Amino acid sequence: AAPKPEEPDITVAAIPAVDLAGLYIAQDRGLFARQGLHVTIVPVPSSQSVITEQLAGKVDISAGSYVAYIAAQAAGSRFQILAEASILSPDTRALVVPANSRITNVAQLAGGTIGVNGVNSIGPLLASALLAAHGVSPSKVRFVTVPGGFPAIPGQLQQGAWSAAFLAEPYITAAGQQYGQLVLADLDQGAVLNLPVDGYVATQTWAQAHPATAAAFTRAIEQGQAIANGSTSAVQAIMAKNDGLPPQVTGSMALPSSYPVGPVEEAGIERVAAVMLKFGVLSQRDAAEIRRGTLVRSMISTG
Repeated sequence: AAPKPEEPDITVAAIPAVDLAGLYIAQDRGLFARQGLHVTIVPVPSSQSVITEQLAGKVDISAGSYVAYIAAQAAGSRFQILAEASILSPDTRALVVPANSRITNVAQLAGGTIGVNGVNSIGPLLASALLAAHGVSPSKVRFVTVPGGFPAIPGQLQQGAWSAAFLAEPYITAAGQQYGQLVLADLDQGAVLNLPVDGYVATQTWAQAHPATAAAFTRAIEQGQAIANGSTSAVQAIMAKNDGLPPQVTGSMALPSSYPVGPVEEAGIERVAAVMLKFGVLSQRDAAEIRRGTLVRSMISTG
């Protein structure tokens, strides 16, 4: 029998995206309860927005982009990736524009503004890779954080707040159906093709103090991930229930090609760090540690 969790009541901060279907399924189907856990899921706009609370012990686990956590690790904080959530897949992350936009290609974004769910998150990184591939320096574009995250972005884009916006599913589909907004570019391409996007992260202090709790959480997540891998309808149903979106959105949204199960793949997360270095999210003082792989290795449990 597995050891009893040291702390059965835990709080998980999560972005509202289809990438985290495994988490929502685990909650809805009682998989956490079977592991002796009572999980409270708190929605957040981005992982960047919750790091301070997590370091203060107000949040136990965060589910979201690796980018903010790798940057925090490089700056001296200590986090541990408990499990992977998703890998970038076709049509699951995109830049969108209003239906009446004069912008019809990526090069026209030079000098413009892009709304994102967090400036130190996966959105600007993916967009920067896309811009560079089309001959536009990312420094020529201004990224603006939307406090309400993905649910609030389509409405503000419709009001003409920015040139384009970064969205994840199911909000890409929702933006198209509600406002007629158009996908300018799918972000799963080039240097970031199949890049790991989201994971489940705790501080190392919390993980070391709660090893049985962390293990129980990870077991339930993997069960939820396995269900998501095997049932498109289960993913559609849980996103409709969790995000309050109509069936016409969740029934036609793009899904990740797979929800990872098993040990965290170090090589994949190292790709994220390398892309962050390339586009200036990490500084050159981190270059040697990234080349050696020690930065990411310090975030992955060997237990």
